[in-house]
Amino acid sequence: MIDTAASPPGKRNFGLLILAEFVAIGLAATASIMLDLGWLGAVMIVVLVAGFTLLIVRAGEQRAISTGNFSPVMRRYNRRMLVAGAVYVVGLFGAIWAHDLLRPTGAVAFLFAFAPSVGVLLMVWAMARLVTEETDEYLRYRYVRSSLFGLATLLTLGTVWGFFEQFDLVPHVPSWAAVPVFAIGLGIANCTRRGRS
Repeated sequence: MIDTAASPPGKRNFGLLILAEFVAIGLAATASIMLDLGWLGAVMIVVLVAGFTLLIVRAGEQRAISTGNFSPVMRRYNRRMLVAGAVYVVGLFGAIWAHDLLRPTGAVAFLFAFAPSVGVLLMVWAMARLVTEETDEYLRYRYVRSSLFGLATLLTLGTVWGFFEQFDLVPHVPSWAAVPVFAIGLGIANCTRRGRS
């Protein structure tokens, strides 16, 4: 029997939604590899991620509204991050397509390689706007605290992994992995007490 006092419906549904995303993406990735779907498989995974992202953002907003931890500024932030994520995906797939088919060189190659970074720069801008636009001191404190936890996660893992890599103990990780590592730390902070107290 589930104790509803310890696990409110919004929290349970949110957790189930995240679990469903991992399962769906895992199955799609497995099918894509086993059936050698190539671009079709990649597009299928992107569509799944986009769909689940929208559902998770909506569920998170509803949960935050129900607990009194939501503001119009956060709504704008969520929309900006969704747009930035879309720009990132389009830039990434466009850059991969251009690299594989057009084989650009020189300055054009740099422009295509820079394309995915535009989405990341928009994400950084959205985070900065969130902190500067929020007038509720408590919510701003929580946002900053969560961001610091994400930064601490990135700095810690990056430093430890960097030294392990220096001594040939682990494989090289590309520097673009910094954003996902930060986002994971930010997500952990937002979903636990690290970002709530």
